[in-house]
Amino acid sequence: MKSVEMGSIVQYETPDANQMINQQGSLKAWLILVCAWAFYLYEYVLRVSPSVMTNELMLDFGVTSTALGVLVSFYYFSYVALQIPCGVIVDWLGTRKVITFSAILCVVGSVFFAQSDTLATAQLGRFLIGAGSACGYLSCAKVGAEWFHSSKFAMIAGMTMMMGTLGGTFGGRPFAILVNSMGWRSSMFIAASFGALIAFAAWVVVRDYPNSESRAVQKAHSHEGESLLDGLKIVFSNPQNWLIGLYGCMMYLPLSAFAELWGVPFLMQLYGINNEIASTASSMVFLGMALGSLVGPWLSNRYKSRKKIMSWAALGTLFVFTVVFYVPDIPLTLMFPLLFIGGLFSGGQILYFAAAKEINPSNISGTIIGFTNCLVMVSGVIFQPLLGMLLDLAWDGRMTADGSPEYTLATYKIAFSVYCIALLVSWVIVRSIRETYEDDSENS
Repeated sequence: MKSVEMGSIVQYETPDANQMINQQGSLKAWLILVCAWAFYLYEYVLRVSPSVMTNELMLDFGVTSTALGVLVSFYYFSYVALQIPCGVIVDWLGTRKVITFSAILCVVGSVFFAQSDTLATAQLGRFLIGAGSACGYLSCAKVGAEWFHSSKFAMIAGMTMMMGTLGGTFGGRPFAILVNSMGWRSSMFIAASFGALIAFAAWVVVRDYPNSESRAVQKAHSHEGESLLDGLKIVFSNPQNWLIGLYGCMMYLPLSAFAELWGVPFLMQLYGINNEIASTASSMVFLGMALGSLVGPWLSNRYKSRKKIMSWAALGTLFVFTVVFYVPDIPLTLMFPLLFIGGLFSGGQILYFAAAKEINPSNISGTIIGFTNCLVMVSGVIFQPLLGMLLDLAWDGRMTADGSPEYTLATYKIAFSVYCIALLVSWVIVRSIRETYEDDSENS
């Protein structure tokens, strides 16, 4: 094996490179990727599950929306804190151990959450679930990088995001039906059992490297490449990285604060429907984003621009959700496609990963992905409790028949103004982001 210096980046050539490419993309590789996807889908179900049990949680713990928002956001406290270390953890331990132990941690967190008698115990459960989920996306990206040809990486990244949003869909109506029939505590125990199956499958199926050559390349990069501190210095000192991450943070609101938590109770109040129908409508955001995460990169390549599609995504999402929140008397049958279109526009935000990766040296791609995802996920930490606080501030003290707080449509509209402001800010931010698209067709 020999190394070739290219600026500050060390690239490695191996005598068995063609053999490695032939092994990549095999049936075994796809089975490993499917296993990683299964974990990412599973952790996303756990992430959004509180959206269909908001009334039950407020009633059981005797809290209002502010405390509920804080409880649910405990997931993001650990998830966000671990994003940058996760890139190092996955490289150090390998995807097999990371996915297995992460799934086990999600199981432990789900059990804590399910049997919690106090708010503090429930918060600990959500914190553990977030910590277990933190390496989910990066594990899928690692499998894609190690087991597949580099030309397939963009497709795998888009499909991975799609798997996550499908997990959000499963955490909607299917989980609402389970909660309504079994109760939220029993439902979380059932979810924990699925996590145990995924942990077992990961340990049996997942392998870290296609062969010894790719393992040698990985070790060479980890020892001869730039140190973690050097990579962090590059990432933190580039203002464009902060702008891209803040754009993603604002654009993630339709998922983190609406579809994952406050969308279901809002739709229940708006139409007088139960949580099963409301969660089905809210899941349209996830389905739309699943498609948008594939359409966005395709449009970006067609128009040869990351920035243009990111700008369209911000404006389109702002327009659709302004209509959803403030146009009166929208029929429920029309609300379904509206939420789907809102998610479709929002899916264009996925280009923040491509923009961040392209604006930084390739040998710190794991660090920049973790940094970007960290800023994006701060959305949940800030806006889930903030929306709950605004709901409580505008609440008139009215209670439902079961003793939980009842928020009027006017209350929701006041709180949801934050969405529109944030989406407008995202459009302003993207105007300051440099174009990163490079046409590599000549080199392909």
